[in-house]
Amino acid sequence: MSSTDTPDHPDIAALAVQAPGPGPAPVITADEIARTHKVRSRISHTQRDWFIRTAVDAPWAAVPIEAQLADADPNISGELYGRAEALYDHFRTAAPRHVGVAKISKVLHLKRPGLFPIPDSKVMAFCLHPARAAAARYPHRGRRAMFWAAIRDDVCTHLDTGAIPLFRCRLEQAETEQVRRIATLTDVRLLDLLTWAIA
Repeated sequence: MSSTDTPDHPDIAALAVQAPGPGPAPVITADEIARTHKVRSRISHTQRDWFIRTAVDAPWAAVPIEAQLADADPNISGELYGRAEALYDHFRTAAPRHVGVAKISKVLHLKRPGLFPIPDSKVMAFCLHPARAAAARYPHRGRRAMFWAAIRDDVCTHLDTGAIPLFRCRLEQAETEQVRRIATLTDVRLLDLLTWAIA
């Protein structure tokens, strides 16, 4: 990664979203929505107000702030994966026009940075076949494509092989502070960045 990357590229911009952390657990604030603009969420003022209102009765308590995607097994009903789906669906089912997967995911990633990936159109196109294969493995979920499950498979594989820890270690040893700070991102966000770079 280059130390000259701009906010248009998600590596440096990601820091503005994940840091300084997920903020107040049971709400979404205007400042938090503003942070998502660093990764080009394009959330309007009207959409911002909708997110803030909708967050009031969202099932935040069922999904711990420190939750990790690697721990969300889609094969186990009623556990973390299902609770994360319920939180996402709380926003998705009531979403107004032009609030789709990417905008909701960017907001939820900010609130639960270790759990929710950011499957924008580029990542979804890259992961489409693995996501369909994942859906076939977990028919009880009733999905045609399971992007979280496919991304989780990649996270688990790269943790097991040591690729993510090695990547993090190399980032920590970089010459510039800007690049070293990327090492503080969660596993799921680091994988997002790698996928974005090669997709």
